[in-house]
Amino acid sequence: MKYAFIFAHPDDESLSSGGTIAKYVNYGYQVSTLCLSTDQERKKEYLKATEVLGVQDVEIYDFNDVEANEIEIKEKVIQYILKTRPDTIITHIENDYHIDHRVAYNIVREGIEWSAHETQYKNPHLVSKLYTSETTVLIPNPHILVDISDFYEKKEEAIKCYKSQLYKGGEDFYIRFHKYRTQMRGTQASTQYAEAYMQIPLKKNSPFYRQKQSEL
Repeated sequence: MKYAFIFAHPDDESLSSGGTIAKYVNYGYQVSTLCLSTDQERKKEYLKATEVLGVQDVEIYDFNDVEANEIEIKEKVIQYILKTRPDTIITHIENDYHIDHRVAYNIVREGIEWSAHETQYKNPHLVSKLYTSETTVLIPNPHILVDISDFYEKKEEAIKCYKSQLYKGGEDFYIRFHKYRTQMRGTQASTQYAEAYMQIPLKKNSPFYRQKQSEL
């Protein structure tokens, strides 16, 4: 299985899905991460955090803003999907409070659509599944709860790599918020720690896809 975790900013991957990333790397799945924007300080933190999580295939774009560069980033994401050919993509929830997160969701949705068009690309790729995850906005009724109990310490270690961000929200806000949230999700999942996801339906068939028909 190939998983691509695509988020707007350095730290989003660890806050949203750090436990899941570490778990799936440990399982031997092919895991890649893509960050759509950065600055030089946070880029170093991102590379350190993804190393903590065990990710080998790491990419980050040098845009300082996602919304202002949406068109250019979208084309790069299409090429990224065509290159990495993931089965499953994980990104931000559609109604996140942060404009860059909402734009990142839209970029991923359109990237999935266009990368499957055989009229546009010689070697199109159809992503099978799309999941959205929690950053600081909670999902009201999650579809999937992933048990990360054995990998929570890796998640927290990765979060602590972002020293430039840890002051935000007050002392230890990031650590406490995400620990308590994953504990709450763990209670829902009958385990210690968990991360929550929504599954977003993707179409399997299109006149412009190689796969033009399926059974129900």
